[in-house]
Amino acid sequence: MPTIATPVSPTSDTTQVPSQPYFQGMNWNEHQSITLLSSLKTVATLQGQRPMHPLAKEMMQAIQDHLLSWQGSIEDLPIISPEVMGRELTGRYQELALQFLILMPYLSMQVETAEVELVQQFAQGCSKQPHTLKSLKQVHAGQLRRLLWDYSVRSLVILLPGGWWQKLECIVSAMHQYIGDPKTARQYQALGELPEGTLGRALYQYYRELSFPLPGEKKSFSDILVPHDLIHLLSGIDTSPIGEIVVAGFEAGMSSSQFGFELLLEVVLDFHLGLEFTTLGILEPCQDNFIPDLVIQAFVLGTTVRQDLFSPDWPFGELLDLPITTIREQYNIQSLDLGKKAEFQELPHPQSVPTPCYS
Repeated sequence: MPTIATPVSPTSDTTQVPSQPYFQGMNWNEHQSITLLSSLKTVATLQGQRPMHPLAKEMMQAIQDHLLSWQGSIEDLPIISPEVMGRELTGRYQELALQFLILMPYLSMQVETAEVELVQQFAQGCSKQPHTLKSLKQVHAGQLRRLLWDYSVRSLVILLPGGWWQKLECIVSAMHQYIGDPKTARQYQALGELPEGTLGRALYQYYRELSFPLPGEKKSFSDILVPHDLIHLLSGIDTSPIGEIVVAGFEAGMSSSQFGFELLLEVVLDFHLGLEFTTLGILEPCQDNFIPDLVIQAFVLGTTVRQDLFSPDWPFGELLDLPITTIREQYNIQSLDLGKKAEFQELPHPQSVPTPCYS
């Protein structure tokens, strides 16, 4: 089988340590758990002024069930000030709490002014302004084009390998493969000759079953989608609208930076709010597909993976002839079968995210 190369990190005299999930290894104690859930309740109820939206309550319950050891009553939690959360939570615990808070206004699909402003106050109480908060404010202001530009630039900077010259080569390669690159196409077509159960054979079947061109075939996204597609296969999460949000939750947990929550935001806009953000006219935006229990469960599973599979240092080309079960064990990937929980409508193809290109 022709070798499929993976990106090479900038030359270094030292061996590069694989990029590990940023939120890996966190253990929330009782006090931290109560502070986190109380802050979420404060935002969801607008400081106790209204009942919680059902999805907000499900979100809090899912975080408690899958992430925290404290199992007290959510109903009895106090309303707290932003300053209290900023004082009681520090480091990654504070950062993750803010990311969860930023998700709350999206759950009702309304993105209300009062809720956005309250989330902003919590961020100020922590002296932090994460990129996802800026994105939330842009969504609230209806500035989707500006948000898409910002997101695209950050995707290039974070996900593509090397400096700007190498990133430019990746983009040119992607354009070339969209036109048609027979050499690259033959490499991916040869994956169909691998034994059943191998990652490469599964990737080949995945594209063919979705009637989507393989990298190098005309009108393909080249290698741009391959890591994301492999994450679908390794996690066992399907490509339905719900599945796209759940796999993005997995990627948020797996990410070596907080950029993973920006990947999650992309599909929340497309498949929960129903905005045409990155669907590119290929997919139909749709609404009400955020299932908190599945998203948080996937997030927690993502944090246990041994390496960020979006990072340029992941050598997936070396793994394509291995059984999927072997790779799952090697990287500690636990599959999540959504088909056992609900019935979903399949999409033609999953989200498009700029990711490393391959030569």
